[in-house]
Amino acid sequence: MKKKLHIITYGCQMNEDDSQLVAGKFAAKGFSLTEDQEKADVVVINTCTVRQHAEDRAVSKLGRLRKWKEAGPGRKIIFMGCAAERLGKEVKRRFHFVDEVVGAKSLNRFDDILEDWAGTGKPAGGKDYLKLFNSPITDYQTVMRGCSLNCSYCIVPSVRGRAVSLSRAEILRSVKEKAENGIREIILLGQTVNAYKDGGTDFAGLLEKLSGIADIKRIKFMSPHPLYFREDFFRLYAENKKISRHIHLPVQSGSDAVLKKMKRGYTAEKYLEIIARLRAADPDTSVSTDFIVGFPGETEKDFQRTLDLAEKLGCSFAFCFKYSPRTDRREDISDVSEKETERRLAGLLEIIRKNSRDIFLSRIGRIEEVLVEKENSGRNSRTAAPSAESIAFGRSSTGFNCSIINSGKAFKKGGTVKIRIERAEKSVLYGKAEK
Repeated sequence: MKKKLHIITYGCQMNEDDSQLVAGKFAAKGFSLTEDQEKADVVVINTCTVRQHAEDRAVSKLGRLRKWKEAGPGRKIIFMGCAAERLGKEVKRRFHFVDEVVGAKSLNRFDDILEDWAGTGKPAGGKDYLKLFNSPITDYQTVMRGCSLNCSYCIVPSVRGRAVSLSRAEILRSVKEKAENGIREIILLGQTVNAYKDGGTDFAGLLEKLSGIADIKRIKFMSPHPLYFREDFFRLYAENKKISRHIHLPVQSGSDAVLKKMKRGYTAEKYLEIIARLRAADPDTSVSTDFIVGFPGETEKDFQRTLDLAEKLGCSFAFCFKYSPRTDRREDISDVSEKETERRLAGLLEIIRKNSRDIFLSRIGRIEEVLVEKENSGRNSRTAAPSAESIAFGRSSTGFNCSIINSGKAFKKGGTVKIRIERAEKSVLYGKAEK
C-alpha cells in the first residue's frame, strides 16, 4: 500500500511552488497525496514568516499535530520553509516530536531525507511533476530564489538568502514539461523577478524564449521591482501579447520619506512613471499593487501621500497590510498606534474598493482576451457568481474573471477567445465571443 503525504502551505506563491516541488519528490518515491490529514503517514507544514501572524499560524498548527503523531506509529512530521529557516533549532527544542526541520535555503535536503525514509530508486508509476494550485491550465515556475535588496521591513533575504537566478536551460525544460502536461498559462516567480539574469539572458530575454513554446498561451510574472525595469522589457511588452496585460507591481507607500526609510530605492514619481510607460506600451494594461500602512515614522502627511498615489494609480486591486515588525529592535517598532493604523488601513481600503469597482465597470463594452479554464461552467471555484447561461469560464489577459455567455460556439479548455463584455456582476465580467 502506498504511503500518503499531507502537505499544508502558508504564505506566498513561492511557497506554493516549493510545496509542489516537495510533493513531486515524495510522489517520485511512491507516496500519494491526501487531503485528509488522518489518512496521512507524513505531514509537511510549509511555513511563512513575512508577517508574525503567518508564522504564528504555522507554529500553532505544529503544536496541534502532537496528538496526530502520537495516535499513529510511524507517522512523521516535517516543518519547512521560511519560518523553519528563521526559528531553526528552536523548533526541535519546543516540539521534540518533529522529525525534520528544513529551512527555505535547504530544500535539497529532501532528497537525503527521502532516501533515508523510502530508499533509492524511483518506484514504477512514480512521477516528479505534480500540480497542487491554480486552475487546471495554470502553473508556477520559479526563476529566482532569494533577494539582495534588504528592504528595511522585509525578512526575505535573511530566510531565503541572496538572489540567485535559475539556469535558462532548466527553466525552459521545466516549462516545456508543464506544457506537455496541459499547462497553458505559466506564472514566473521571484522576489524581484525582473532582476533575472543568467549569462547573457536577462528577464526580457527569458520572456522571449518562453514565448516560443507554442502550447504556452500566456505568461505572467510576480513580483517585479521598480528598480529592474529595462528598455528591452518595455519594447517586448508592447509587441508580445503572450505577456499578460495585468502587472502586479508593489509600491508600499506614496511617501518618498517613507520609501527612503523602507530602502525601496525609488520615489513615488518614479513608480508612477513606470506605470505610465506600461500603459503607453499598452493602454489596456491593468495594474495591482501592495501597500503597507503604519510604518515607523509614518506621519499623517505621509499617509495622505499614499492616498494620493492610490487615487492616481487607479489599480484594479491592491493588497493592503498593517506594518508588522520582524525584529524587536526599537527602531523597527512602529510609533503609529494600533487604532491609528486601523483608521489609515480603512481609509486606504475605501479608495482601493472604489477604484477597483470603477475599473471593473469600465471594462463593459471592451474586448477581453480570455484563456478558457472551464467548459460549460455552472459555477466556478473562484467565484460564487451563478453562470447558468455560460458555456465557458476563464481569466482575461488583464486579470479579470470572465464568463463566456452562449454565442453558438464551443470553446475548449486551454484555448483563447476574444469576447466583448456586456455586463459586470459581482466579480465576473460577462461577454460574447467576437465573430
